Amino acid sequence: MEQEIVKVFNEQHEQIGTATRAEVHEKGLWHETFHCWLVNEDYIYFQIRSSQKKDYPGLLDITAAGHLLAVETVESGIREVKEELGLDVNVNEVVKMGMTSCSIVSENMIDNEFCHVYIYPFKHDWESFELQYEEVSGVVRAKLDEAEAFFLGETATLNIEGYEYFPDGQRAKIVRPVSTAQFVPYRELYVAHVIQFVKDKVLNKTL
Repeated sequence: MEQEIVKVFNEQHEQIGTATRAEVHEKGLWHETFHCWLVNEDYIYFQIRSSQKKDYPGLLDITAAGHLLAVETVESGIREVKEELGLDVNVNEVVKMGMTSCSIVSENMIDNEFCHVYIYPFKHDWESFELQYEEVSGVVRAKLDEAEAFFLGETATLNIEGYEYFPDGQRAKIVRPVSTAQFVPYRELYVAHVIQFVKDKVLNKTL
């Protein structure tokens, strides 16, 4: 996976070449990712990153996301929903929010991303998920209003509920409060902006 080839951009989102995933993270090169958030009238969903992941193992993250390869279009990123969550989603079923930039610096990498953000109105249940266990170990959700307040910094904890899934088909219920330390360190206010978009542009039209 680290040797997959992705497009490389300057800060103005002009393509300047290609590089491996390992190179873009080592050198802090700008590259593209695909984000898909599952939402419904009441909830926003998060994945639990697998404990096997090199970066941010066990933390809560975007429902489905991944790098766009050099040979892919932005819409091709919808494959991540199938690969990570087992959901068959057509690109015509998602709502495009737009592109944002995100920069995360950690001990292991410099991650500079142009993120193409999409919203999927999720009308299924917990039985629908078939997780890619080396990538995702569970799915949880939080109430939209509570999540908005949390990501705006108005509350210190967020109540989540959901399941950890196991390869043998079993699952364990999760109900607990979490703090920002349990989330991948997104750009400040990113998730709050997603929720605001969902409320303003998605719920009134599609749900």
